Amino acid sequence: MKILEHDIKNKIHFVGIGGIGMSGIAEVMHSFGYHVQGSDIVNNQNVKRLKKKGIKTFLGHSKKNIKNINILVISSAIKKNNPEIVHAKKNNIKIYKRSQILSLLMNFKESIAVSGTHGKTTTTSLISSILEYANFDPTTIIGGIVNAYKGTTRIGKSKWIVVEADESDGSLSTLFPKIGVITNINKEHMDFYKSVDKLQNYFLKFIKNISFDGLAVLCNDNSGVKKLIKKITNKKFITYGFFKDSDIQASNIFFNKTFSCFDVKIKKNFLFKKEIIKGIKLNMLGRHNILNCLAAISVAKILNIKTKKIKNAFKQFQGIQRRFTLVDTINGVKIYDDYAHHPEEIKSTLDLVKILKPKHTIVVFQPHRYSRFGLLYNNFKRILKNCDKLIVADVYPAGEKKVNYLSKEKFVKDINKIKKNLAIPLNKKSDLPKIIKDNTKFGDLVIFLGAGDISKWAYDLPLQIKRKK
Repeated sequence: MKILEHDIKNKIHFVGIGGIGMSGIAEVMHSFGYHVQGSDIVNNQNVKRLKKKGIKTFLGHSKKNIKNINILVISSAIKKNNPEIVHAKKNNIKIYKRSQILSLLMNFKESIAVSGTHGKTTTTSLISSILEYANFDPTTIIGGIVNAYKGTTRIGKSKWIVVEADESDGSLSTLFPKIGVITNINKEHMDFYKSVDKLQNYFLKFIKNISFDGLAVLCNDNSGVKKLIKKITNKKFITYGFFKDSDIQASNIFFNKTFSCFDVKIKKNFLFKKEIIKGIKLNMLGRHNILNCLAAISVAKILNIKTKKIKNAFKQFQGIQRRFTLVDTINGVKIYDDYAHHPEEIKSTLDLVKILKPKHTIVVFQPHRYSRFGLLYNNFKRILKNCDKLIVADVYPAGEKKVNYLSKEKFVKDINKIKKNLAIPLNKKSDLPKIIKDNTKFGDLVIFLGAGDISKWAYDLPLQIKRKK
């Protein structure tokens, strides 16, 4: 029995079903009528959501969990010695990677796939919101919690599916979309790619996989994407960005403390008529989010969605969790939570903070993965020196082995050589309330940055501060 047959008699078990990517695919397959279950070591919000949907879940991994299962789904985050994987191999249970399942789901629909080093989640969500507002009724699988969906997925009934294409393990090259979007290509996940050339080649394969009647949507402002464009042959593409030579260009940009406003110039080309769109309003801040909007507008125009519907969809967009999310305001100090964990993402976030004009910016930074922290160590120093106070936590290993010389103490020492007394180490999480109280005044802004468990610290902090009064 093969999953390719779209046979709902299949009994499918997801190892690590609570993961942000796995949970969304499991939910969509459940909606298609498949018998879906899964296991995870943590009973997180994704697991709880799936339980409410009627999906059976197990806490912990065991061979007992996969009785009467004929398909096992894994991700690159799952270790090979996982007891469920070991049992499946011994008993000839078919094992699929998460990306293979996503590819198969895309084959059932007309697909739009969004990839890139940064901005995938927001861009995928914006595209989905426009299609939803324009009555395309898409199914959507996103690598983040969308506020409007209160989850990672939207289950639609139309032929359209919008997906976030993960580039971290090269799996984007296994997808075959009708429309493929690349937001940017920066030096990231080099533990997998090893070289920038190999990274580029995976994105090039993603472009080559686009269907013969489809096309690519590419960010013209990013040097990595511009390098890729020179290699593209026999595939149509649209460019977007702030540069004048883009097919879709943003201009007249304005920010206030709650929204972004901008105009868009659309060039006449093989697909578009010349058009100027005035006064697009988005309830998000930052130039990077305007670029994400331009990608979504490009897709919408390819699908002949009317300008009025695009503008209205943006006005109603409610954003993504952990994308510059305001947690609380305590004694006039605003506390934000943000997923940024790469120097380019952190730069975009700190640029966004400047729009709000706080008196001082205090950053709580949790490095994510030793491999990334080591590779981009100097970039992190260059970007993070631009705050007023930096609190550095231990590296969140995400399954990697500890690298002793990449410590918070070393980073604090090195960055203080650049800017005296800027950084301090966070020795215990329980020290945070006192550190924040001692280093903030009315009108300041505190932002938690990282992709590990730092988000919980941000949400715990307000109550902890109140208790210490």
